[in-house]
Amino acid sequence: MKFDPHIHSVYSGDSRSEVIDILIQAEKKGLDAIAISDHNEIKGSRLARSIPGDIIVVPSIEISSEKGHILGLGVDEIIPKGLSAVETVDRIHDAGGLAIVPHPFSYYRHGLFCKVDKNLGVDGVETKNARYIFGYSNKQAQTLAYNKRLATLGASDSHFLQSIGDAYTEVNTKGHDSVEGILKAIKHRRCKAMGHGTSNFLVAKEVFVKKVLRRYPKRRE
Repeated sequence: MKFDPHIHSVYSGDSRSEVIDILIQAEKKGLDAIAISDHNEIKGSRLARSIPGDIIVVPSIEISSEKGHILGLGVDEIIPKGLSAVETVDRIHDAGGLAIVPHPFSYYRHGLFCKVDKNLGVDGVETKNARYIFGYSNKQAQTLAYNKRLATLGASDSHFLQSIGDAYTEVNTKGHDSVEGILKAIKHRRCKAMGHGTSNFLVAKEVFVKKVLRRYPKRRE
């Protein structure tokens, strides 16, 4: 299965992608499953799962812990931001989810392993994040995953529709194509990072629109 576990919607506050458009684009890109992992919010994830369709939507949230970002893959509840990394991981596991570290070595993007000990008890790391301008951070993540026997995930970290599915995770569910099947496969490391980086031109264009033109999406209630 082709699974993009890290997509942002308008509910993140820094993405222009409407939930229905994300689902349409995911199908166009040939994805089988997605997770809308908004910043400290689950409204987009819940909305996506309420819309009928062929795309499997895995519950998720990107939590801003005290020292960096952590995905709660499979989590359908708000986990407060600002907690320690250890408590955040514990809360994710208590909620039945997997703790995945996105862009783990990207300091300017709140990469967790720039600031905390790597023996944290997480379940996996993004080893192919499509928004990296340079590949060095992805290589660091690959080395960490190998040494710590962590699941390796690819993700678009999409903040605009065109980038959805640029990087993704190939998941071997052994025929159990469901939310539970995807989570179990990742937990047992039956997955690998695939895809390519998002065009630097498109990323720069997005940054220009938000930072220079100041055209931010309206936060959805």
